[in-house]
Amino acid sequence: MRLGIDFGTTRTVVSATIKGEYPIVSFDTGTGYRDYVPGMAAVRNGRLCYGWDAVDAMYQGAQGVVRSIKRVVGQLAPDDPVPVAGFDVSAVELVTGYMNYLHSMLTERAKVDVMEKGRRKRFRIKGDIQANVAVPANAGTPQRYITLEAFANAGFAVSGMVNEPTAAGIEFAHRKLRDLGGRSPKRYIVVYDLGGGTFDTSAISLEGQHYDLLGTEGIARLGGDDFDEVILRLVVDELGIDADDLDGPARIAALEACRTGKEQLSPGSRKLTVDLSRVAGKAPDLATWASKGRLQVALATADVYRCCEPLIERTMETVGELFAGLTRHGIDPDNNRELGGVYLVGGGAAFPPVARALRAQYKRKVQLALHPHAATAIGLSIAGNPRAEIRVREVMTRHFGVWREADNGSAKVFDRLLTKNTAVPEGQSYTVRRVYQPTHTVGALRFLECASLTQDGEPSGDMTPWLRVLFPYSPHLAERGDLSAVPVERSPAVSGERIAETYHYNGNGTIDVVIENVTRGYERRFVLGSMA
Repeated sequence: MRLGIDFGTTRTVVSATIKGEYPIVSFDTGTGYRDYVPGMAAVRNGRLCYGWDAVDAMYQGAQGVVRSIKRVVGQLAPDDPVPVAGFDVSAVELVTGYMNYLHSMLTERAKVDVMEKGRRKRFRIKGDIQANVAVPANAGTPQRYITLEAFANAGFAVSGMVNEPTAAGIEFAHRKLRDLGGRSPKRYIVVYDLGGGTFDTSAISLEGQHYDLLGTEGIARLGGDDFDEVILRLVVDELGIDADDLDGPARIAALEACRTGKEQLSPGSRKLTVDLSRVAGKAPDLATWASKGRLQVALATADVYRCCEPLIERTMETVGELFAGLTRHGIDPDNNRELGGVYLVGGGAAFPPVARALRAQYKRKVQLALHPHAATAIGLSIAGNPRAEIRVREVMTRHFGVWREADNGSAKVFDRLLTKNTAVPEGQSYTVRRVYQPTHTVGALRFLECASLTQDGEPSGDMTPWLRVLFPYSPHLAERGDLSAVPVERSPAVSGERIAETYHYNGNGTIDVVIENVTRGYERRFVLGSMA
């Protein structure tokens, strides 16, 4: 079975490839079928549980809850700990646990319905699962590595990794633009992808079944979760209670109530209703309000939208930066005839003021996905279907470099190794090599990924520290495994050594590093938090 799996912050959505159709997978939750699995973990009775089991635990005495697994691990290294009510699991172990749960849901409690000759035919997911998966375009190497490792650990055969906006763009083009003629002026589309935890916007070229990512911008920590926080602040203000009284599972359950109210809004809604009745037993002040019948809080949407406006404005500014950068591809961002559409996807994109703000700027070009939360998963299925003959070429979505000593040794300078928006040949790696003579006994290399650079070439925007790599420049340390206790000292004796660093940017967006002492013939290979 070939699947497209969108591992999301709020929900994970799966689409199947069946006879040229791309239906959304439904899951048996015990109280009915739903078309997603919540991106949540919880501890109940000394056991770590996930997805729908974690939702049940949240209302039934959970000792701890992780509301958004993807967001929590988004800026962590694979081996970084994630404390959850006494459990001390690493980031990659937490995501692996979730993927194990997802795998069991797919094989034991999932169904796929397809209409065939006017009748509904039901399929079950059996055997090996081949998955085309996605990550935010703005995701750093650690997040990409964690995602790939967790899927593999859980028994999925990952056939490819695509940036989320690119996958959504494929779904849009497949559904809306398949019949574009050769004379069509439409050259590209812009995807506005507002998920639960991240915001990405990408420009994707249109050329038959070829999809080239032209450029991308994003905000690593801005999404539907942040709107929920705004709504919760308004709710506690309305009730006149102390927000600090809502902590742990009670606070997360309250945020879920805010999300539910938000997702029930339509463009014409005047009120946003938040039902806190399931939270009442978890917070003393709410129990008091329950006795007064005040656990359904109605907020004026005008007030909610006004408080959320700064968040939406940040996304609009980011879209503007994307359009401005298209000139390097010979595209005139002011020529609307070349723009195939501004496509709104992600659960957060259905929030009414989002589409309103975009339509004020881009008018009729704005199109909200039919299923905003599922567009990426469907696009992944299309891209993973060999018969669709889809070809995708991504670009580097982040700057990547290392801090080095300046020539005079008095300061550090940022050596940019990989440049954002550089095109990567389809299915191939992009290689950069540095050769130099060292001045220290041990090389202590601190890597960094960032969304942008200043005019002076310094990192700025969203930044993700990479692992600290230690390499024995001095030959007498070559056989020593752990170098963490070895002092990094200047030594004239190493000046005759010749060191080479080779960086491979792989097609899935991960980066491998090989450092070798060319003079002595030894090397070490690094992949994020582990050493190969």
